[in-house]
Amino acid sequence: MKRKFTLLILLNFLLTCGITAQDFDFSQWYNNPTYYNPAYVGLTSGLKARFTYRRQMVKVPASFRTYSFSADIAERGLPGAGGLGIIVANHSASQGLVNHTIVGIMPSVRVPIADYMIMQMGIQATFVQKRINWDNLIFPDQLDPRYGNIYPTSFMAPNANKITYPDFSAGLLFQFKGNNVSGVVGGALHHLTRPNESWYEGTSPLPRKWVAHIDLIWDFEQNRGFYRRSSSFKINPGFFYQSQNKLSYFAFGSNFYFTHVYLGIWYKNESFEYDTYSLLSFMGGVNIPVSDLANLKLMYSYDFVIYPEFSFTGPTHEITLIMEFDDISLFQPKVVGSARYRRGNEPLECSPF
Repeated sequence: MKRKFTLLILLNFLLTCGITAQDFDFSQWYNNPTYYNPAYVGLTSGLKARFTYRRQMVKVPASFRTYSFSADIAERGLPGAGGLGIIVANHSASQGLVNHTIVGIMPSVRVPIADYMIMQMGIQATFVQKRINWDNLIFPDQLDPRYGNIYPTSFMAPNANKITYPDFSAGLLFQFKGNNVSGVVGGALHHLTRPNESWYEGTSPLPRKWVAHIDLIWDFEQNRGFYRRSSSFKINPGFFYQSQNKLSYFAFGSNFYFTHVYLGIWYKNESFEYDTYSLLSFMGGVNIPVSDLANLKLMYSYDFVIYPEFSFTGPTHEITLIMEFDDISLFQPKVVGSARYRRGNEPLECSPF
């Protein structure tokens, strides 16, 4: 009966006049930066590959699952080039009843402003497909108060069970560095052309999404170089905000790094009032050096609802695996020891966290 109730809610959400779909999200927004802002592509040197699995609302019979892969590579051999990235993601709701898949490419450009500040701009061009399994939907006219789902429905499903369209987004960010602090501030606008998502003959433009973010990194390791990864203590506070179709949420908190271990705590809400849908997110992870020029990072986050009225949905689990290779480039030839050289002479090139 819970599953029937959930499907009814989902159907009402999809078909009610004036309601349009929202983008899927990640708890670890800081580990999926190019999804939210394509200007992050190629921000630091080398190749980065990210794999993310997310399961949301685990106590709901029709929970949400998201799988994502993204990779980006920096390119400094071409004047003005930032890098090139790709993204592939799938979001499944209600045990596969609704599926949302994106496949995209993300180029970026890089503009040096000063010795310790750069600007990057990026574009995300994606192919989007959304599918609905109409046969598995349960409608109100099928339900009997005593015996449940026993009647045929009068609902006429559309001929198509999928819609496809191109989608475009753009972003901008600034990266800067001081004595023992660095930071990134930026924003992005998604769904620039507002593609049509209607399952019928009418139009249902996808609402644009605004994203803004800022984070800082303080390094408390003394006399070891700002970007040394061994036995240093770093604090990474940040703020994230997004808004789409009159629905918005913000997150603020901090991550901590000490001797290859990550810890983090974040607070999320849809408004600045505590008595609404508030979440606490805890993150833990490890940074495993594979070689002098390669690292493997594994992070897990656990979200739970603070406000009791919404606790029935259950927690959200998210796992991210990141592989970093510092000395890889598309066109620039590899030079032995070049990554070590860049760390001492170009402080904005290497990943600080």
